[in-house]
Amino acid sequence: MHAASLCLSLGGLSDWLQHLIRITGSTGAYFLLAGGVALLFVVSAALHLAWWRRQLTLALGYEAVESIDTADGSRIELRRIAPAEPSALPPVLLVHGVASNHRNQDGDPDHSLARYLKARGRDVWLVTLRSGLRLRPTLRRKTCFANMAHYDLPLAIGTVLDRTGAPQLDYVGFSMGGILLYATLGREVPERLIRRAAFVGAPGRIDSPVRVPRFIGSIPRSLMPTLPLRTLAIAYAFQSEWFATPLHHAILNPKNMERGMTRRGLVNCIEDVASALHADFLRWASRDGTIEIDGKPILRGLEDANVPALFIAGSADRIAPPATVRHAFEAWGAANPRVFKRFVLLGEDGSKGGYGHGDLALGAGVSRDVYPPIEEFLASDDPRATPPAQQQ
Repeated sequence: MHAASLCLSLGGLSDWLQHLIRITGSTGAYFLLAGGVALLFVVSAALHLAWWRRQLTLALGYEAVESIDTADGSRIELRRIAPAEPSALPPVLLVHGVASNHRNQDGDPDHSLARYLKARGRDVWLVTLRSGLRLRPTLRRKTCFANMAHYDLPLAIGTVLDRTGAPQLDYVGFSMGGILLYATLGREVPERLIRRAAFVGAPGRIDSPVRVPRFIGSIPRSLMPTLPLRTLAIAYAFQSEWFATPLHHAILNPKNMERGMTRRGLVNCIEDVASALHADFLRWASRDGTIEIDGKPILRGLEDANVPALFIAGSADRIAPPATVRHAFEAWGAANPRVFKRFVLLGEDGSKGGYGHGDLALGAGVSRDVYPPIEEFLASDDPRATPPAQQQ
């Protein structure tokens, strides 16, 4: 019965194709057929993306959400998570990394540094830099590292202080969020505004796992493509936990991710990398790894830093290897013996293969390994009083 039905269907398709050929000619028929197949593929892909976006999108609530225009015509967003009874400590500003948005540090209620700090009485603010917003093309062209350093970060810090009336804030930067403070402290961001600074997987230099030819770093920004990571992340999310690939290990340690977290992270956190920002990172990687702003190495201005700082690195991090985070640690206050700083290496014991990059933010053990040392460092009146077990 099924075989007969299949023969009838194929016969009908054959008759339809022969009729189409008589009307349009063989070439036209095959072009129409190819166009139909292409259209079917596009529609199917769009439905696939829409389905998984709907299934895996997780909405989280905030006390306030504000969109703020920058001085150069772009914009940022600020979100506030405030406890019912805040502590006397200053507000905390969380700054995300490249190719992500504010959800980088607010994945879900169980994987959220923001909500962990809120539960301990802190007034928490999350910024979404221009790189984490879906801006129109004219604004995307302004999305480069220098513009975020000159405009986005000072605006975010100033707005938080203005809204809260606090004279200082505590700063937590993940990956690029940390690099931005390296580039601006004592320049666009006066030291007196930052009480404490914590850096998670924030490298002081860009060491690419593969050699980037120097000529690639010289490609004009106008010719550099935007990396469409958001679309790719949503398209890949449904199968992202079927098996681990080399790409998984480059971004995170799959053994440190709870079931479902990789999928949700891809859909809720990942954003495109604008062409100009893409060009910045390639330029640094194609040379000697030195991160520059306005032609000057960003770490050169940190020798006299006087802000207490905590640096956290993952032992298996391939995006920000421990040596690159230590590079920033050593530069911080290098000429100031009075500055307090601490370097913490997570996963050095090799358990579960160590911490990668993404799992420093959304991994299964973050509420045990990552969040407590940050909270203790930010909450202590004297950072030297933090338990010695946290020190490296």
